[in-house]
Amino acid sequence: MSGFLVIAVHSLRANLRHRQGLIGVAVVAIGIVPVFFAMRGTLQELLARADWDVVRPWVGNALGLSGYLVSLLCVVFLGVMLGVGTLTQEKAKGAMETLLAAPIRETALWWAKVVACFLPALVVGVPVTLGILWALNVTAIVPAVGEIFLPAPILATVLLGVPVLGLGLAALVNLIGLLVANPNLASLAVVVVVIAISNILPRLGLEFASWAFAYANMAAGGLVFAGSVVAARFFLTKQRIILSARRL
Repeated sequence: MSGFLVIAVHSLRANLRHRQGLIGVAVVAIGIVPVFFAMRGTLQELLARADWDVVRPWVGNALGLSGYLVSLLCVVFLGVMLGVGTLTQEKAKGAMETLLAAPIRETALWWAKVVACFLPALVVGVPVTLGILWALNVTAIVPAVGEIFLPAPILATVLLGVPVLGLGLAALVNLIGLLVANPNLASLAVVVVVIAISNILPRLGLEFASWAFAYANMAAGGLVFAGSVVAARFFLTKQRIILSARRL
């Protein structure tokens, strides 16, 4: 347990200082701005079309989409960017072999890496997403209807659905990063998975403000997480990790 904590803390510090992590923070900060202004304009246009009872479902769907996009940026994208760069650096400098020489299981090393990239993304992502939803309410919804509008399914997606998905993808990213010579391939794999999930779920007829959408994200994240755990049991060994580092 002590070895796990040492590696997790070390990796967390390295992730927060690494250039790729800082680039990820900048990309997220820049990406949130157009999402906010675009969705504020959409909400104001919807609210101006008809009475509240008529446009309420559309407003909920637009608000849910806003929270979903911001949450994906913060929790999933940022988590990937924080983790991949340090894995590449550690392999190139031979630090990975030093870590494996310590009395720690390879699965503990994997989980330490997962925690080190997922935890800061979660700590940043949830408050930022809730802040954007609050700002959209204050600037667009409250002036029109006189009250805060934040359906419970949207909160479930932001607080549980996307974090579960982010945890599953963080596990997948770090597993691939430990096993392949170029950990950047892990980020490519996650980009493909995120694009697929974010396109498939809405096409199933699920609204962004529905419980079904929140549950679908939890299920998708759970499947990715479970698949990563099963794959780790079969493929994650110290020999494979060392060989992947020496092929750089």
